[in-house]
Amino acid sequence: MGFNMATSYVVDGAKISCTMGVAKSTLKILPTRSVVLRDSKRANIGDSKPFVNILPFGACKITSPPKPCTPACAMWFGGKIDVHVENLPALLSDSKLICTAGGGLITIDDDGQ
Repeated sequence: MGFNMATSYVVDGAKISCTMGVAKSTLKILPTRSVVLRDSKRANIGDSKPFVNILPFGACKITSPPKPCTPACAMWFGGKIDVHVENLPALLSDSKLICTAGGGLITIDDDGQ
């Protein structure tokens, strides 16, 4: 993990969680990403595509009975606007993402470094 969680950059393999999910997940960055940090692909605020970047969080707590999580996300907010990774702000460890399917707040538990 980065030395200062409030300002660390996020990379492929970061651990993420959703307030409406029952399990943690992993942020995936596509293999085509050319920008790296410590041998890992750097994330940007656009790395929020369900089932591509954002994998399911087990079951969704909002459904009754609980059904498999099917994340529906727009774009991360709270990226570093003055540092771009492939034309979008770099993703930071304190960035957040809203899941419109269940109303959950997705956060970064470990930046992956």
